[in-house]
Amino acid sequence: MKLELPVSGAALKIVSRLREAGFESYIVGGAVRDLLLDRQPKDFDISTSATPEEVRQVFGRRQCRIIGKRFRLTHVYMEQDIYEVSTFRSAPAENAGQPSEYTDKKHYVYGAKPENLILSDNSYGSAKEDAWRRDFTVNALFYDPITKEVLDLTGMGLADIETHTVRAIGNPALRFEEDPVRMLRALKLVAQFDFTLDNATENALFASLSLLRHAAASRLTLELEKILQSTYCDRHFEVFHDYGLLPYFLPEMSRVWGMPEQKKMLSLLYERNCRVDEGIYRNSVSLAIAAAAQPFVESAMANPPGALLKKHSGNLHEVISDTIERLFAPLTLMVRMREAACRILKMQRCFDDGAVCRRGELMNQRSYPHARELLVIRHTVENSSQLREISANWPAVEEKRRKQQEFDRQVGRGKRGGKKSYKNNKRNDKRDA
Repeated sequence: MKLELPVSGAALKIVSRLREAGFESYIVGGAVRDLLLDRQPKDFDISTSATPEEVRQVFGRRQCRIIGKRFRLTHVYMEQDIYEVSTFRSAPAENAGQPSEYTDKKHYVYGAKPENLILSDNSYGSAKEDAWRRDFTVNALFYDPITKEVLDLTGMGLADIETHTVRAIGNPALRFEEDPVRMLRALKLVAQFDFTLDNATENALFASLSLLRHAAASRLTLELEKILQSTYCDRHFEVFHDYGLLPYFLPEMSRVWGMPEQKKMLSLLYERNCRVDEGIYRNSVSLAIAAAAQPFVESAMANPPGALLKKHSGNLHEVISDTIERLFAPLTLMVRMREAACRILKMQRCFDDGAVCRRGELMNQRSYPHARELLVIRHTVENSSQLREISANWPAVEEKRRKQQEFDRQVGRGKRGGKKSYKNNKRNDKRDA
């Protein structure tokens, strides 16, 4: 299908250079899906017939870095962004076994890995093979930005985009056994795009939920960080609960589901998400963590709603940190994010009690903008009449900080000792702390 999509200029340059070097290459996956849904992609991933070593030869060692063991690929640095370039994969070899075994809940015992769990995915193949080994049809679309053509190599992706359907490619139970994290991604499509699982995919997901215990903790933590960065995180948690996946992903959050603290958590996250979508405040993972944990911190301190720290005289940092760790257990958030969330929550006491800290000193602390934003979110959710007073007594300094950061980037004060600092790192965007 011929269609001109608004792709990144840097992504177009990468595809063009690989083509000029004699390699087949396309923009793939979620970026194509998002563009077809008239949404702005978070990033543009590229897939090519070139091996990681060949990609590095095209772009050079200073501009390209090979990463990963389970799934080797390259990061190409282009126009201050990082672009993920992967090599076409072939389908992993299936172990012996009948399809019915894949959907048998009793077949799996916690601690024993499923037969077809993919531990290494570095068998290279063709573009068509790569499309058929992907998770869902809507994520298996390829786009040629040079010829302006969308390639639907499974034959079902474009139709499923039109009907908002999540359809696993091939045997859905086998797809979830190969990579249990795919269940999270299926439900993220339901939460974020209001998609619907097709019957076979839904039945396989219900039968495979316990397999999530076999997914690597590092990958689940990365998914959690992406969810918290999303402006649909409240909806994600709701969908995970509705489909029964939450107990396997975040068991403590599942345990408190239905309690007043959990309901307030969703209200705070929803308000935070709306303000980010409307451009009122920037996205921040640590702010999302603080907003999610705030009602539970109140409860841990035996304080009534809205009185976050007023009655507590013990070790605030320890209580807040323990509450955050417990809420997201067994996953372990990055220390930097957790500590930033702790600072945001501790500073709420200064807002509630002006005698605790001098205003000037508080405003100079680096977490002040996030802390003030949480204060506004709290009072908005609680229908407080003090919002105008907050704006007068605790002015916003985010614009000043943003201008300073922009100046630092222009003069080369990056995180790399005077060199340009590349933004939008998929794993660890420093700006979101």
